[in-house]
Amino acid sequence: MPAPTYSAGTAVLSAVNLTHGQNSAALIDLSNVIQGMVWCQMETGASNAPTTGTTFSLRRVIGATASGNTTLSSGASAAATSISVGSTTNIQKGTSLAIVSASTKAGEVVVVSAISGTTLTISALENAYSSGALVFIIEDTASGGVVTPGTSWTTNASYSTTLYPPIGVWALQALNGDATYAVTVTVLTDTVPTIQ
Repeated sequence: MPAPTYSAGTAVLSAVNLTHGQNSAALIDLSNVIQGMVWCQMETGASNAPTTGTTFSLRRVIGATASGNTTLSSGASAAATSISVGSTTNIQKGTSLAIVSASTKAGEVVVVSAISGTTLTISALENAYSSGALVFIIEDTASGGVVTPGTSWTTNASYSTTLYPPIGVWALQALNGDATYAVTVTVLTDTVPTIQ
């Protein structure tokens, strides 16, 4: 019988700065593991502390493997409100999507407001993406857990907590809920023994 393997401390988001109201997302592929652990950390700035925390949530990817439901058929710039995709199968008005870089598996969550052919009208992108970026249909409501580290926050401090998602492919979203101040987020994953 093969020996279990363990992978520790893989960064899925590494010191990402989120301005007020901004989100960042990362793909977490736990399709071949028994259990995953996702460590979520937010750091406050040196001058002012947020009054609302950063929320970390895990939304299951719907009907796809780690290769995505579809891909961007052309590049998209930051602040764009429409994207072109290879296929709109199973995408409808109101669908939540995670758009991530094909190489880093990091990106953001958007919501579709209209569809015309293979062009999707979405909430404004916070980042630019190359053609071939992966697009995932994700749950509207997190089923893999939601956490906000801490209940009140001070300047120059770190707050962390952990989520324990089951087997599957997940989109982790970090959302800075504060109306004014930026935070820095880092997310690491551990995978508990898997038989290979």
